[in-house]
Amino acid sequence: MALADIADKYSQGEIRLTVEQNVIFPNVNNTKVSELLQEPLFNIGHYFIPKTDKDFPLSRGLVSCTGSQFCGVALIETKNRAIELSKRLEEELKVDMPVRIHWTGCPNSCGQAQVADIGLMGGPARVEKEIDGKVKKVAVEGVNIFLGGKVGEDPFLGEVYKKGVPADYKYLIPIMKDILKEKFGAMEK
Repeated sequence: MALADIADKYSQGEIRLTVEQNVIFPNVNNTKVSELLQEPLFNIGHYFIPKTDKDFPLSRGLVSCTGSQFCGVALIETKNRAIELSKRLEEELKVDMPVRIHWTGCPNSCGQAQVADIGLMGGPARVEKEIDGKVKKVAVEGVNIFLGGKVGEDPFLGEVYKKGVPADYKYLIPIMKDILKEKFGAMEK
């Protein structure tokens, strides 16, 4: 059943999308909420929908633009990378609070990286690589990391924490773990 069908069935055909890329079905009758939550779209299939902030403190608040897979302006692939990074971090760390991580593939910021707890914006990065027996710096997909953004009352744009971080997990995971430990009280499992 598609989102429109669910909206027809439970919320008089009305559906709303938030700036956090969440879906809201307004005016659902209280007696129908349990039935709505049992819809197959929310429980099986290709898409993973985290049930609680406690079990999935990073995946639950994850936002991403379409990235280079579907956008000609994006500098990096975002969606698959965002999901995989959150999954790996949740496997390795215990985080006792929800953390909003937003990914955006370029400075246009469709994924709103600057208003996230942790924002990752596609940008250039360099790594050392041996080429013809010499170590050279080569360009790779990278991110600029923002911290401390907020929406709602007293909104605030996050500040640049680190620029030019290679988007490869071997570089990104240690930095993200450090941020989560230092700023959000995360602990190794």
